[in-house]
Amino acid sequence: MIKEQLQESEPIAYRSLKNALMNDKVAHSYLFSGEYNPLKIEAAYLLAQSIVEGKDDFACETCDTCKRIRKNEYFDVIYVDGYKQSIRKDDIENILDEFSRTSLESSGKKVYILANINNASLKVLNMILKFMEEPTNSHTYGIFISDRKEDLLPTIVSRCQEIPFLTRDFSFLINKYTENGFDETDAYLLANILHKYDPDFDLNDPFYLTAKEYVYKTIDNLGQKEYLPVLFYKEFYPSFKDRDDFRKCVDYYLAIMIRMIEDALSDKYTNDVEYNNHLDLIRTHNPARLLQIFEEASDKILLSAERKLLFDSISYEIISYI
Repeated sequence: MIKEQLQESEPIAYRSLKNALMNDKVAHSYLFSGEYNPLKIEAAYLLAQSIVEGKDDFACETCDTCKRIRKNEYFDVIYVDGYKQSIRKDDIENILDEFSRTSLESSGKKVYILANINNASLKVLNMILKFMEEPTNSHTYGIFISDRKEDLLPTIVSRCQEIPFLTRDFSFLINKYTENGFDETDAYLLANILHKYDPDFDLNDPFYLTAKEYVYKTIDNLGQKEYLPVLFYKEFYPSFKDRDDFRKCVDYYLAIMIRMIEDALSDKYTNDVEYNNHLDLIRTHNPARLLQIFEEASDKILLSAERKLLFDSISYEIISYI
């Protein structure tokens, strides 16, 4: 249960929210601040469930309504993921439009969650601010998640009840994946690259498994630079006939690679001998430069770069500098 994890990992946040619920003093705008922590997202859903459930404590998390909210299937709770892409004008206009209508759910309460609110333009932030100042009704609640509070508009911060999150803990996500049958390494990677627990994730997901396979192959061949373009263009790319499938696999590939390079740089070791051997290989090939290469590639993806062409750049950079 998320409330139990919240109590264990973030006692200040837990007590602040529990007291507000018990004393019927839930604010209309919350700011979950602090370093990136996936528990902030889970806590935002928990607060939304609790607001909708309307009791003087945290929500049960198990009823049909709670499950629908967590799966983004509840009409009066809207989640916008600013970690995947910028929060756009259309996203806020959609909230305004949906919340101006009569509630489709029996509670009559409407909640919107903006994850990584920092990833929005000044124009969009001003739209959010105006909506905070002029909500459509008194039963509207906003939950904002920010990893860099100092970059937000001071006027937005001042209108929120701030809930600080003090740790960056992925252990509860790793535990959930291992409980669902994933081995330790896959649970660790999925928790760190998805930043959430996906109960519907398939143990045999072909995109993830193929991406992990080619991450290992890339690391194995860092010393054979002439082979890298062959690996990408004659093996990796032809593995997928569908363009969207290739996109999914590339996204996993970059996320896994970056995670492993970061582990190599931080001298991390696991109980997985194969994973550790690949970390050791990374350490012999200028890991700081490798991290820069793959982070730049990941940034280009966010700017809608063509994924196939992206590997031209990756190959060239590795061949030139590693």
